[in-house]
Amino acid sequence: MKNCLLLLLSLLIFKCGAAQEKDNNDILITSIRYHYGVVLPHHKSIRYLVNNQVSAIELNFGFLPSRNRSWSRLYNQPEIGLGFYHGSLGNDKVLGNTNAIFPYINFNLKDYQKGSLRFQTGFGIAHTKKHFHPTENYTNVAIGSEFNAFFKILLNGSYHFTNKWSANAGVGFQHLSNGSIKVPNKGLNMATASIGIQYHFNVFQSPVRSHSNLIHPKLNDEIVIIWNNGIKQTAEKDDHKYYKTGLSLGYLKGINAKQKIGLGIDLFYDKSANRGKWDFDPQTKFKDRFSQAIFISHELVVQRFSIIANVGAYTFFETKPEKPVYTRIGLKYEINKHFLASLGLKAHLGKADYIEWGIGYKLKTNNNEKP
Repeated sequence: MKNCLLLLLSLLIFKCGAAQEKDNNDILITSIRYHYGVVLPHHKSIRYLVNNQVSAIELNFGFLPSRNRSWSRLYNQPEIGLGFYHGSLGNDKVLGNTNAIFPYINFNLKDYQKGSLRFQTGFGIAHTKKHFHPTENYTNVAIGSEFNAFFKILLNGSYHFTNKWSANAGVGFQHLSNGSIKVPNKGLNMATASIGIQYHFNVFQSPVRSHSNLIHPKLNDEIVIIWNNGIKQTAEKDDHKYYKTGLSLGYLKGINAKQKIGLGIDLFYDKSANRGKWDFDPQTKFKDRFSQAIFISHELVVQRFSIIANVGAYTFFETKPEKPVYTRIGLKYEINKHFLASLGLKAHLGKADYIEWGIGYKLKTNNNEKP
């Protein structure tokens, strides 16, 4: 694990160093942040488990891209990098602590003469040693696996007291779960306040906001179809891993140079539907494994990547879904002009349903690109 982290860090520093040689306006930065807060008990079993506050140390290694890059000007020079998170989970004996690694992007919301207001989001993988075990750790119903998905958001303000050093403070949210690949998987949600310090390896200059949407074309409207796949476990007494798949068809409309909104239809196939928790035979009939839903979507586009957020409602089903509505958060990557890959987490009101891995095809319905 340590060797992997060192390799990733070395690659990041090499990339940033190379960027600085090409354009000395790229700024390599590092920061350390201390978190303190609470676990949010979204289920009564979590409320029973938690007996202490949470604390964590977070390290960030990143860079501010040159304003000569068009996408950097568009987003007012966001910070991009790799983060490391080590923290407690509210019960040292049962839940232990977690170590996470995640890529992040820190958007610049507001500039001041001596500081800025930023919003950070990151998504990665976490290692948790004290997970559920049927005899050794059977009270841990929050985390059922050693490796889990890690998601965080942070609203933070910074103050520059020199042209290389700055202090920051903020409030954030962290989520930890495995997407029901292995149960139990109630997951953990944490809210924290944080303070930290940041160092710029070369002289920092406050970004100059420009009228980005006036010089960048509006994003294209698109029709997108994505084939999603995943697996999940439904009960501790059932060791089966059930296959889930679905087709997502949506229409996305570009509203400016950064964002798209859309409407769509989801068709789901769930082999675990209505299996029960104690008796696993007979299997659910094939037709009872399908459900259909409609959703609204939002995408924030940064070069080839899109940060996606969907809210959907089931409109047709043979087996009643766990909740009438669902959410989806994730990432899309544009492989080429037509093909894309996606990774997302589908959930029912805070409880993970499954992790989706998808491949898709998109078709532009207009062309707003510059000639």
